[in-house]
Amino acid sequence: MNFQDLVEKHSETIREAMEANVARTFYAHWPEPPSGKIYGETANDDGLASFKNRLHKPFAGLLQEGAEGSIGEEESPYGFPLGITYPQWSVNTLASNAVNAQKQWSRLSPADRAAICIELLEQAASYFFEIGYATMHTTGQGFVMAFQASGPHAFDRALEAVVTGLAATTYFDYSTTWTKPMGKISVTLEKRFHAVPKGPNCTIGCSTFPIWNSFPGMFASLVTGNVTITKVHPKVIYPMALCVASFQNTLQQLGLDPHIIQLATDTVTEPITFELAQHPAVKILDFTGSPSVGSEIEAIARMDGKPVFTEKAGVNCVILDSVENLDAVLDNLAFSISLYSGQMCTAPQNIFIPKSGIHQGDELIAYETVIAKFVEKIDAMANNEKMGPGTFGAIQNEATVRRLEDVSKTDCKVLRNAQPCTQQGFENARSFSPFVAEVSVTRPDIYENEWFGPITFIIPVQSFEQALEQVYKSVKINGALTTAVYSTDDGRIAAAEESLIMAGTPVAFNFTGPIWVNQSAAFSDFHGAGANPSGNASFADLSFVTNRFNMIGTRIKINS
Repeated sequence: MNFQDLVEKHSETIREAMEANVARTFYAHWPEPPSGKIYGETANDDGLASFKNRLHKPFAGLLQEGAEGSIGEEESPYGFPLGITYPQWSVNTLASNAVNAQKQWSRLSPADRAAICIELLEQAASYFFEIGYATMHTTGQGFVMAFQASGPHAFDRALEAVVTGLAATTYFDYSTTWTKPMGKISVTLEKRFHAVPKGPNCTIGCSTFPIWNSFPGMFASLVTGNVTITKVHPKVIYPMALCVASFQNTLQQLGLDPHIIQLATDTVTEPITFELAQHPAVKILDFTGSPSVGSEIEAIARMDGKPVFTEKAGVNCVILDSVENLDAVLDNLAFSISLYSGQMCTAPQNIFIPKSGIHQGDELIAYETVIAKFVEKIDAMANNEKMGPGTFGAIQNEATVRRLEDVSKTDCKVLRNAQPCTQQGFENARSFSPFVAEVSVTRPDIYENEWFGPITFIIPVQSFEQALEQVYKSVKINGALTTAVYSTDDGRIAAAEESLIMAGTPVAFNFTGPIWVNQSAAFSDFHGAGANPSGNASFADLSFVTNRFNMIGTRIKINS
C-alpha cells in the first residue's frame, strides 16, 4: 500500500512535533480550551447530545469480529447509571485478531505508520466533546478537565509517542554498502537493517485517566510496528470505546485491518487482565493502576520475558521552606490538592513545614499561622459555588470515600474534615472537599502510605534538612511521580535538586499562579522518571519506545 499522500499531508505536523520534542519547548497540536470559537459553535451541544443519545443502549461503531455476548456496568460518579452495554471478546479471539492484523501492520514503513497514527488522531479529535462528557461521567472529573485530559492533552501525548518512536526507528540508515580494505583486496557487502516489531501490545488502562494514561503506550507500540489491544477498566469503558471505534473506522477507510487497534472489555467480577497479559501472542505490556496489580503485571512480564512499561503509584511530597508570597504559594497548593479531589497520580499528599515557621522575605510567619491559612484557602474554594464543584469533581470509586473514613481514625490531628460538595444538577454526586490532618514526622507508618483521594498530611519538621531527608527516603521506598520545593535560598534549592533527582523523582520549584505540580506537559515534561518504585516507565523518553522493536540486519557479499 502507498501512503505517500498521507505522509505528505502530515509532514508539517511531524516536523513541528519532532522539533518541539527535541527542544522540549512548548508545543500543543490540539488547542486545550473547549471553546466554540476553536472547535465550532455547536460542538459542545453536539457532544452532549451524542453523550445522552448513547445512554441505555448497546454501544455502536466498533468493527471488531468475534464478540461473545455483551457487558456494561458503568455508573456516573455524579449519581446515575449510564446503562451502556459493550461487546465482549474472549482473550483467544482478541489474540487471534491481533496476530492476523500484525502481519499487515508490520510491513508498513515507520513513516507510513506515523502518518497513519496522526490521521487516526485527527479524525478522532472530532469527538473531543463527547469524549469529554464520557470521561466526566465515568471518572468523575469536572467537564473542563475531562475535555482537556482525555482530549487535547491525551492526543498530544499520543503524538509525542509517535514522533519519539519514529525518531528511534529511523535513527540508523536502513541500508549501506560496506567495504573493508584488506591489503591488496577488499571485501564489499550490501547491508540492510530492519526495525522489527516485537509483536502485539496490551495496554492496561486505569479508572481515573483512561485515555491520557493509555495513549502513550498504545501509540508508542503502533508507530514501532506493533498492533495494540487496549484493556479498559470495567467501570470506565465509554471514553476509550469512542476512540477505538473512530480508529477502527479510519483504518478501514485506509484499507487496513481494523483489528490493528482493539478494545478489550470485562467485568469487575470476571476480569481478563492477567489472562490477557499472560497470553503468548501478547509480546508487550503497558500498565497504569495500583501498585499491587502493577507488581503482578511486572512479575508476569519477567516470567515470560516481555517488555513491560508501568506507572503504578507513589507518595508525592512538598517541602515549604521560605517564600516570596505565602498567599500565592498556599493558593497554588490548595488548588493542587483539590484538583479532581486528589485523584491524580501527580497530586501532592505530604507537606513538610518547619515547626519554627516560614520565612516570607524578612518576616517569619508562625507554623500555626501557615496551616491555618492553608485550611482557609481550601475552605474558600469549597465555599465558592462557581469554582469549588468543578475543581473537586466527583469521586470515581466508592473505596476512595471509605478511605476518607479510614484516615480520620488514624493517629493524626484533624485540621479539616472532608465535606460533601454539591454538584449543581447532580444531587446524588459522590463529591467531597479535601481532608487535611497534621501527623508527626515519627509516624511514617501513616504518611508514607499512599492515601489516594482528597487527603493531605501536614508534617511539622525541625529543619529543611530533616524535611529533605524524609522526602528522599520516601521516594526511595515508596516512589513518587512528583515532588515540590518552595525556597528562596539558592543553596537549599541546589541541595534539593541534587538529592531528589538522585532519588529518582522530578522536582518543581516555587510554583505559583496558573501552573501546578500536578500538570505534565507533552513534548517537554517526562511524565514519570522510571527511576523509583512508582513505575518503571517515562512518557516518553527513548527507552519508552526502543524496547518495542529490535534492529536486525542482513548482509550480502557482492564481490570476491
